[in-house]
Amino acid sequence: MVRPMEHKYLIRAYDKRDWLFELDDGTECVRQFTLPVGPHEKNEMSDTIYHRGDNTPYHEHERGYETFFIVKGSVEVTVRGKRCVASAGDMLHLMPGVPHGFVFLEEGTVWRELFQSINMAQSTLNKNLIKSRYPGLYYEPAFRRRYLGGAKNIERLPPVVTDVSKEDLPEIRTPSFAFSSFSFDGVELRQKVGRWECGQVKEIWHAALRRGVRIHWDIPYGDWELYYVEAGEIRFTVLEESFVAGPDTIVHIPPYTVHSLEVLRDARLYDCDCSAKLLSLLEDRASLRASDPDHLSADETRRDFLHKYGCYVTGFHAG
Repeated sequence: MVRPMEHKYLIRAYDKRDWLFELDDGTECVRQFTLPVGPHEKNEMSDTIYHRGDNTPYHEHERGYETFFIVKGSVEVTVRGKRCVASAGDMLHLMPGVPHGFVFLEEGTVWRELFQSINMAQSTLNKNLIKSRYPGLYYEPAFRRRYLGGAKNIERLPPVVTDVSKEDLPEIRTPSFAFSSFSFDGVELRQKVGRWECGQVKEIWHAALRRGVRIHWDIPYGDWELYYVEAGEIRFTVLEESFVAGPDTIVHIPPYTVHSLEVLRDARLYDCDCSAKLLSLLEDRASLRASDPDHLSADETRRDFLHKYGCYVTGFHAG
């Protein structure tokens, strides 16, 4: 059976053989890894590589959620008139209607982009088509107003800015930031983006996993999975195919596809499409362990508890 290209499980972000396409017009380079899926157009992920001094003018979106990971370099971020510098390891999350603009401060800054409800891939293709067919047209003010209006983007005037620290700008999530943290059995979980920030569609978590941890999803269920492996090595088995995801790789698993993972070397990864209500699950699990420690000891009770929150893990081993 041939899988569609966008369903390829392992994507090596550093290896052009794994990109869907690359668009480089000499001013910026976009490498597309995944396309939007499902009714919420989620899990679209790409890298844009910027030159020093490149900028994204101040603007806002009527629709769409944007999450950015700074893989390399540093960026001057202006959000809601507040300005600071974010650097490699930081991430940003922007909801519709939040005005923002960026200046890229280092040559070769790698800006990893995750979109929901926006289909930025089509916008990128449209922009490059216009630039190649009609030189200069894209930058004409009257055309840009029509083009951006069709994309539900609103250009804003440059704001009067106030300089702040990045810790004081809520849209920036530093490596130490977490709405909530949970530690157990070889796993440390940090919630980086809340369900309330994604239209109730998903959550984003950062996980630190110790060597030997194994997790199984042995029953088919209807959610996508999207992982960004930041460090370490993890063996994934998807259906009957096994592969090792190392640093700077992306793993995209379609619905109704049983899978498992085993941590081969201490690892850090982002769960970029946590459809389960994981925060609610972990908070209620802690409450039950405090009030009734034996409540979840039976397999059937534990399974029903997980399914209540849309979690379909069937096995966990700390190693």
